[in-house]
Amino acid sequence: MATTKTTTKRGQAAKAPTAVPVTKPTADKAQGLKVVPKRPGFRRAGYAFDNPEGDVIPLADLDDQQYGALTTEPALVTHLVDLPAEGASQAQD
Repeated sequence: MATTKTTTKRGQAAKAPTAVPVTKPTADKAQGLKVVPKRPGFRRAGYAFDNPEGDVIPLADLDDQQYGALTTEPALVTHLVDLPAEGASQAQD
């Protein structure tokens, strides 16, 4: 089966969109990636996403490939979030 060449209105060959490499941001404070699946049970980059409210994965737990796979996946909605500082949840005396 042969594929046909896509052309624009003026007869020029259409260019395929170029992929922009995705890398994890670096920050002084701890950050995480909040991942909300568009449908429950979706799996990507070694993680399963069942929570409709979303799951937060610390950026330190993701390599660049996993981060790119999660943030470019159309079936997932992702947001960077600040993680609470260690010990911040403990009440001070």
